[in-house]
Amino acid sequence: MAAGLLLTLGTAHPAVAEEDGLRFDEAIERITTEAGSSYDLSGGITNGTDRTLATVYLRIDLDRSFSFSTEHRNCWYTTADATLAVNRVICRIKGPVRPGRSYDLYLGRVSIDLMAEDGRISYSVTADQREAALPPSARRGGGDTLALTERDRVEGRIRPTPPEPHAPVSTAVEIGTVHDFSVNEVTLRGKPGDLVKGDFFFVNNGPTSAGAVFDDESDNDTAVVAELTLPPALKVVKAPRNCRGSKSKAKGKSAPAVTGYHCWQGRTDKSSLMTPGQFEHFPFTFRIDGTDDTPGRISMPDRSEFKDGDGDLSNNSAAIEVDVVDGPTASTVRAVGALLAAVLALGGGALWLRRRSGGARTTGGDR
Repeated sequence: MAAGLLLTLGTAHPAVAEEDGLRFDEAIERITTEAGSSYDLSGGITNGTDRTLATVYLRIDLDRSFSFSTEHRNCWYTTADATLAVNRVICRIKGPVRPGRSYDLYLGRVSIDLMAEDGRISYSVTADQREAALPPSARRGGGDTLALTERDRVEGRIRPTPPEPHAPVSTAVEIGTVHDFSVNEVTLRGKPGDLVKGDFFFVNNGPTSAGAVFDDESDNDTAVVAELTLPPALKVVKAPRNCRGSKSKAKGKSAPAVTGYHCWQGRTDKSSLMTPGQFEHFPFTFRIDGTDDTPGRISMPDRSEFKDGDGDLSNNSAAIEVDVVDGPTASTVRAVGALLAAVLALGGGALWLRRRSGGARTTGGDR
């Protein structure tokens, strides 16, 4: 099949060595973009040989997370697989390509996957058909024909010759901030015995969408996105259906107590996107069941899915505060206890000093 595809490219042409001067010489050196975006890609070639070339062959290799959304009918496209590490495009471009002339190429629009990381796009051009062999799985594109447009040689647009012979020219693709996931701080206020509501959120603040997939399961029912450590003063009266309590056995108690909750996303479609402003909502109803104002915590799981590409890790956790009113709080009790201990210690010290002083006078009198 590969041989058949190769034949469709036309008759072979004499090889043009790198030192002869046919090369891909115009490509942007670096692209800084965001996952889920796209970029219009252009390039150019120069024929530094002393002869006119009827056909040239262009090869473009893209990292797996980059692909062309614009196709050309004189190009063949291959997707990375077990035998090919890159997404490869090979184009047969008709001339004439005249000696000493430079040409522009509009290569098309490149799409950046949602989960893309930093990568590279490489280009090379040859007049030797044997160097443009097609992988077996190559398919022909549609759309317009990729064609050359002669241009004036403008210094500054031309990339220098690669330091290594036959080394392809490349574009570095740097992925900027993908998104900012966050959870919210919550403060609950009331008297012991009061019912209070706490609303917890897991939010994508943008600037781009993110794939709403945070586990390897067939659906997302178990993809935990928020973990709650409850303050001691709160007892859960009603929890959301997509939150489950975790228990631990407190010292001096026979029954385990609910001390935390794991909450998971409500989506089940693996192709879903979490767009900027979209959130998961976890409404709880609590009863204030004590005066201990020790805070709790809400946080995202400590996994790479919530760190890679997150532009602000400082809001990946937040406090759950309890403001107990109309009654002494645990911190007040602790403060009073500390003050009482200090007073008792001071009083005992004063009594000891008085006794020590009296003893000193008595001893002095004996002398």
